[in-house]
Amino acid sequence: MKTFALFVSVMFCAQAFAGEVAATVVIRGGRLFDGTGSAARPIGAIVLEGDRIREILPPGSAIPAAATVIDASDGTVLPGLFDLHVHIAVPGSFGLAAMPKPEANLASHLYCGVTSVLDLHGDEATIFALRDASRTSPSMARLFTVGAAFTVPHGHCTQFGVPANEVTSVADVDARFAALLPKKPDAIKAALEHGKWGGLPEMPTLSAELFQSIGDHAHSAHLPLFSHVWTLDEALTATRGGARALAHGVFIGKASPELIAEMKTRHVAYVPTLSVVIAGLRARAGKPPYAAPLAKEALNPDLYATLNDADALASNATSPMTNFGLDAEPRALANLKAVADAGIEIGAGTDAGNPFVTHGPGLLYELSLYVEAGLTPAQALHAATLSAARILGVDDRFGSIEAGKIADLVVVRGDPTAKIGDLWNVEAVVKAGTVVDRKAMAERTAVKAKPLVARVVGADLPTEIDGFDDGDLESAWGAKWTTWSDHVAPGGKSQCTAVPATVDGEHVLRVKGTVAEGFQWGAWAGVYADVAGEKKFVADASHFTGLKLRVRGTPRPYLITVQCAAVKDYNVFTMALPVSEEWSEVEVPFASLKQIGFGKPVKWTATDVTGVTIDARNTFGKPPVNGDFTLEIDWVRVY
Repeated sequence: MKTFALFVSVMFCAQAFAGEVAATVVIRGGRLFDGTGSAARPIGAIVLEGDRIREILPPGSAIPAAATVIDASDGTVLPGLFDLHVHIAVPGSFGLAAMPKPEANLASHLYCGVTSVLDLHGDEATIFALRDASRTSPSMARLFTVGAAFTVPHGHCTQFGVPANEVTSVADVDARFAALLPKKPDAIKAALEHGKWGGLPEMPTLSAELFQSIGDHAHSAHLPLFSHVWTLDEALTATRGGARALAHGVFIGKASPELIAEMKTRHVAYVPTLSVVIAGLRARAGKPPYAAPLAKEALNPDLYATLNDADALASNATSPMTNFGLDAEPRALANLKAVADAGIEIGAGTDAGNPFVTHGPGLLYELSLYVEAGLTPAQALHAATLSAARILGVDDRFGSIEAGKIADLVVVRGDPTAKIGDLWNVEAVVKAGTVVDRKAMAERTAVKAKPLVARVVGADLPTEIDGFDDGDLESAWGAKWTTWSDHVAPGGKSQCTAVPATVDGEHVLRVKGTVAEGFQWGAWAGVYADVAGEKKFVADASHFTGLKLRVRGTPRPYLITVQCAAVKDYNVFTMALPVSEEWSEVEVPFASLKQIGFGKPVKWTATDVTGVTIDARNTFGKPPVNGDFTLEIDWVRVY
C-alpha cells in the first residue's frame, strides 16, 4: 500500500510548464472533496502559488515543478475545516488539568486540519491582537472573533470573568457598536439564554426589542449575527430578530415546524454544537471521545490524560452542560436531522473550550455526530467547509478548493466522504499556501508529557513561599498570586481583588471581595499561586510537616487548598482555614488535608506540590455566608 509522503525539494529538471513560474506547493494525486457540493473525484494535482490555489489538474496531467510536493495518492484532499463556535482562552477540560495558552489551543486546531475558527466571546483587550497575529502565523489556526458578546447585566456571558457588551436600552446598543466596530469584529454575538434548564437559575436576557436593535446594527455593518440559544422560544426570538445563525440551536424542546419555516424564510443557519452536550454524557458513560492517536498528538498531555481517565470521568460531578436527562442525545440528534432535512444551512461548531470539548479534535468528533444524526458524510463535511464560510461571510476566499481562493487544505488518509472516521487520519495541512510543520508541532506536544522536574523545598526552593516584602504579587517560588472567583463559572457572581499593602509597617497581601450566591456548587472568591506554572516544576515538600501562614480577616468560612500534580480534576486536597479579626499564625498540617469535591481519589505525598489556593468559600450543602470580606496574609511558609 502506498503511504503519504511529503517531499520538500527544489525541482531544477525541465518539465511541462517550463518557462512558467514554478508552483510553491503541488498536492499530487488522490481524490478531491472540493466543498462546492460536487461529488468527490480523482485528480491529477492541485497547484498552489503563494497563498492561493492556482489550478486543479485532472488525472493524467503533467505535474508542474514545485518547491514542495505532497503525495496524496492514497487519500482525500479537503478544504481547510471551520469551527464556528470556540472559546479559545479555555482548553476543554472539566477539571484542573493544565491550562494551555490560547496560542496552543489554536495550534491544536491547526494540527487537526481546522484552519479557521470563530471565537464567540473573548476578552477584547487580547482577542483582537491574537486574531491579527493568527492571520500570518504558520502554527496557529486563523482566528475570527466577535470580541465581546452582547447581553444584559447579569445575563449569560457576564459570568466568565470577561467583560461583555451589557445593554439595557437601544441607546446602549448604539454606544456599544460605536466602540466595537473600530476594532473590526468578524461577526456579532448576542445571548438570548434565560436559564432554568440543567439546574441553572433563571437569568435576565435581551428583550426582543434589544435583540432586534443588535440585529439591525449587525446587518448595517455587514456582519453576521450569531445568537446564543438553547430553547425553542429563544430560537424563535433570534430567528425573527435578525440572526444569521443559531449558535447551539434547540437542546430544550423540539425544532418545531414553525421554527423551521421561519428559519427557511429568513435564511437563518443552524450551528448545533452537539458535542458540548453529548461528549460529556458519553465520556462519563465510559466512552471517551478523544482516545484517537491524533488527539494525543494535538492536545496538551495533561488534558489528554484527564479526558481519557475512566475513573476520573466516572466520578466527576455532573455539570449543567450534561444535566439534560436520558433523552438529551436523541432529542439533539433528531432536531439537527429535522432542520437539515428541511434544507436549512448547517454550519459546524463545537463550543470548544467547554468541558469535554477540545480544540481541534472536538470538531472532528462533532462531524461524526452529524453523521450519527442521519446526515451523510458529505453533508457533515460541507457544514465544516463552504457552508461554514458562507455563514461567516468569507466564502469568497475560503471554504472550497477552487482556483483563486486562499490555499487552506487538508490531506487525510482514506475517504471521509464515505467513512467520516477517516477524517481523524490527518496527514498534511496547508494554511494560506504554507505547509504546516506538523512533525515539529507534535514534538513540542510530546515534550510536555515528560514528568515535571521536582525542586526540593529547603534546598532548591526557600521555605518561605512568600513574605510579600518586595511589594509585588510574585512569590519566592516564582509564581504570581492571581485572583479567582466563581465569576468564571455559570451563574457565579462573586469577585475580588488582590494588592500588596502595608499594615503597621508590615508588607501583606490584601484580598478584598464579595461572596454572592449564584454558582450552584458553592460561591467563592480568593487567590491562588500556581508554583508550577510555565516553569514546569513541582515542589517537593515531603520532608516538611505542612504549611503555616500569618493571617487575619473578616470572620467567615475560608478554605486553603494545596494543589498537587497527581490531581487532574476537582478532587483537591483542602481544609478549613480559621481566620479571625486579630493576627494569628495558622498551621495547615499536610496530614489534615482531605480530598473534597468530585473526581479521582489519589494518595497525598507532598512530593508534587503545584500551587496554593486561599479563598472565602461557601460549602455546597451548608448555609451560605455571603457579603463583603477582607483577608490579609503576612506570610506563607512550610514548616
